[in-house]
Amino acid sequence: MAFKTCGRKAFREAAKEAGITILEPVMQVEISAPDECLGDIMGDLNSRRGRVQGMDTGDGSTVVRAQVPLAEMLTYSQTLRSITGGRGDFHMEFSHYDEVPRNIQDKIIAASGAGAEEEEDE
Repeated sequence: MAFKTCGRKAFREAAKEAGITILEPVMQVEISAPDECLGDIMGDLNSRRGRVQGMDTGDGSTVVRAQVPLAEMLTYSQTLRSITGGRGDFHMEFSHYDEVPRNIQDKIIAASGAGAEEEEDE
C-alpha cells in the first residue's frame, strides 16, 4: 500500500510540473442548408465552440465548412433538423486533436473526483 500511495503522489507531482493538458477530437464539418437558415446555423456553431472555415453559396443553399469539437456534435443532427425544418444535411470527419479550454478542463477534473483524492492524500 505504501508503494501505491508513493507512486500516486509522484505521478501527480510529475504531471503538475510537466503541464499536462486534456485533448479532444475536433471534426471537420460540412453543413448544407437553405440560405434563410444561415444565421441560425452560424449562431449554433458558435455556441458549440465551432470555428467557421468558409462558405460556398449557390442555388438557394449554402455549404458551411467548420471545425467543431466532437463532444459538441453529439446532438447536432436533431438541432440541424429543427433549424432547417428537415432541409439541412451535414457530414463530418475527424480532423485533429486540440486542447480543451482551461475552464472546461477544470470542470472535467472536478467531475472526475481527482481533486478530492489529492486532499485525502495530504
